Amino acid sequence: MAGRVSNEFIQELLSRVDIVSVINSQVPLTQAGREYKACCPFHNEKTPSFYVSPAKQFYHCFGCGESGTAIQFMMNYGNYRFLDAVEELAASVGMKVPRTYSGSPQHGDFNILLELMAKVSSAYQNQLYQSTSSAQAKKYLKARDITPEVARQFELGYAPDEWDFLLKKFGRNEKDKVLLEKAGLIIRKENKTYDRFRGRLMFPIEDRRGRVIGFGGRVIGEGEPKYLNSPETILFKKGNELFGFKKALRAIKNEERVLVVEGYTDVVGLAQFGVSNAIATLGTAVTPFHVKELFRAADEVVFCFDGDFAGNKAAWRAMQTTLPAMQDGHMVSFVFLPEGQDPDSMVREEGAQAFRERMSQGEPITEFIFRGLLRRSDISRTDGKAKFAKEFGKVIAELKGGHLRRMMIAEVAKLTGMSESSILSVLGPGETKRVIERSVPSGMNLHTLAGKSIVMLVQHPELGQLADELEDVGLLPDPNSRLLAEVLRYIQREPEIKTAQLVENFRATEYFDQIRMFASENYFSSNSSDGALEAEFKGIVMRLRERVTRQKTQNLLSNPDSQLEDADLQDALQQMKDDYFIKRGTRAGPGKAPSGITEH
Repeated sequence: MAGRVSNEFIQELLSRVDIVSVINSQVPLTQAGREYKACCPFHNEKTPSFYVSPAKQFYHCFGCGESGTAIQFMMNYGNYRFLDAVEELAASVGMKVPRTYSGSPQHGDFNILLELMAKVSSAYQNQLYQSTSSAQAKKYLKARDITPEVARQFELGYAPDEWDFLLKKFGRNEKDKVLLEKAGLIIRKENKTYDRFRGRLMFPIEDRRGRVIGFGGRVIGEGEPKYLNSPETILFKKGNELFGFKKALRAIKNEERVLVVEGYTDVVGLAQFGVSNAIATLGTAVTPFHVKELFRAADEVVFCFDGDFAGNKAAWRAMQTTLPAMQDGHMVSFVFLPEGQDPDSMVREEGAQAFRERMSQGEPITEFIFRGLLRRSDISRTDGKAKFAKEFGKVIAELKGGHLRRMMIAEVAKLTGMSESSILSVLGPGETKRVIERSVPSGMNLHTLAGKSIVMLVQHPELGQLADELEDVGLLPDPNSRLLAEVLRYIQREPEIKTAQLVENFRATEYFDQIRMFASENYFSSNSSDGALEAEFKGIVMRLRERVTRQKTQNLLSNPDSQLEDADLQDALQQMKDDYFIKRGTRAGPGKAPSGITEH
């Protein structure tokens, strides 16, 4: 999708959307007190640990940790991209998304081009089924044993072997021709204008919402190239799209596995035999964007390649692209088919069940890596072991999964007879540092004054109106203090804000993951009375205020050139008195830090 959506619109959207209705339409919920619960849709479980809060407009699973707003649910469960999720939710409550565009004015044609692509796709389908010119295309489908039912399921069509089929139908004036060109459907060259796709079986390429954004065309008869894709347009980015992804999503979720193949006809042929969780790249290598989309859809990814040299080379590139995106819990394997076979021919020869078993017995990514590295290094030699460890370090340098990385290092130690510390030293200081750093999980300390303040504010934004004297809280050395200052500024500017709106406000910032974590933190009972929460928060605010004053005093007194204003002097003197009494142990009561909170 082109364009951006303003934060103001997102806030308005979330004020109208009911997260309970959004989730209940996909995952049946049961009321549990003030909240709703269900077995988590993001991991297997028998006892519900997935809770949805109408008050916060937020969901959280205490089993796997997934959490977020209605927008996040659409992205995680429905596999929508952010802007697509916003559009879908907006449509559900009768809102129209106002987008702003940057760059070329042609971005304003986005919706017009989508309508044009839908019409062109329909025209191609009509040609396949109603025109005598498509006899060769029908003969090809019959030879590939693709049934009319499956052809219609994938909305296959036919581009007549004519130079001006689309021009005559949709290019009646100059304005229409400009739109056809922007959609990548016609070519203007040396004062000539003609259709891009001619004499080809047409495969519509859909986005995550099922809208046609491009085409892939397979030549019928002689001609080159055999497959031709739409060019890059404002609708279509080849490195971002996967053929059949929208249609495969339900099967992917049911089987908890996505199968990546190389051809359009492979996807269609597999679907005909009931293997519906397959998608294809668009004649390009797997990209980081593809991998991100695949892991959003399923934790297990199976790549299927030809068993020849080219297939192994493509698999190695796919491994290098996939590995940096892997986290603990992800599984990746590679299946190599016998020479001369492709997924379509294979499933027809051995049947769906045998094909599924073949996919289940793929080579795990770790074994594939070790097999590839062993071909390059002779580990019977000392220098070969060092080379193996060095090459291994290059492969795993960007791997984020801490447990997987440690297990792979242990496996290399077993293969080479080297100690794990020796392997780390061979990797070099840079690689060693990255390996060690990524093995240590990061997290914020919720038990500091600022940490608990954020938890309470994110979950109960109305408390922010009790903290109007903490504008300088960002001065504190607590790592949470800068985020606390940002949260307070936003809440005090938008006093009616809810948890979901607050979380989404930080989506494009460095704090987004932290805010989501704070929003789902089960730090205090949700049944606490409003009065108890307010009293607890007031106590924390008082202590934070004292900490801010003390910090400002230290900053002023540590700089001999500082000019003290009267108000600063009063605060400094009062803080010095307070420190004196605290050291004597005579200070207590409201100023004492609440229990369970670290003085930081």
